[in-house]
Amino acid sequence: MSRTCTALLLFRALAASLGFNLDTERVTRFHVDSPGFGHSVVQYANSRVVVGAPKEIKAVNQMGGLYECHYHTGGCEPVSLTVPPEAVNMSLGLSLAAATNPSQLLACGPTVHQACRQNIYLMGLCFLLVSPAQGYKKLPDALQECPRQDQDIVFLIDGSGSISSSDFAKMITFVRSVMSQFPRPRTQFSLMQFSHQFRTHFTFKDFTSRSDPLRLLDSVRQLRGLTYTASAIREVITVHRPKWVPQGCHDLDCHY
Repeated sequence: MSRTCTALLLFRALAASLGFNLDTERVTRFHVDSPGFGHSVVQYANSRVVVGAPKEIKAVNQMGGLYECHYHTGGCEPVSLTVPPEAVNMSLGLSLAAATNPSQLLACGPTVHQACRQNIYLMGLCFLLVSPAQGYKKLPDALQECPRQDQDIVFLIDGSGSISSSDFAKMITFVRSVMSQFPRPRTQFSLMQFSHQFRTHFTFKDFTSRSDPLRLLDSVRQLRGLTYTASAIREVITVHRPKWVPQGCHDLDCHY
């Protein structure tokens, strides 16, 4: 039977500081009487900005809107998108990102959660806009259905010195809780910890061979040291490549 695999990365990071410039002499103010207008804003194609209104009610079971605002007019117009019916209350415009050369806009939002047996999944959709003339592309093509295959789940936890002892203990408690929710042998687990070094606490084989695999967590101790997050992600993919990386994938180029 084929298996799918999920890698979970648990670590704490400091919030990034973001900066931007404001023209205080030639102020342009955009206003739309719509709930959530201004929650997200991106510069798009130099002459305009796109503003998200994720709380706007568009229709029954459809929430969230986008507005294109022009500097030379000071006005905003709604961006026309056809949201599929399965994207129930997706809060379109909750997240926006833009790129140049060529000008592209990515607008995303979560849908309502989906229950798959005892697990709850939060789905979401994105729309990639290149230009009004070229329309847009929906990502992904369809929302994921409840998984029907067995799963291999790898936990990657941050054990560096930036994590307090109490927070590290919370990670282990979370791992223990997740492991207890999935039935054997349909799901198997592996655990790796990282700081400036890497330690595999137990593999899939270790998990399946133990009569009480939760006891594997009793010996996990925090490593301390520096935080090598990117190297840790690459390490966990390399270690588990023979087990769950699809044939023909290279490094981080594949979707897991």
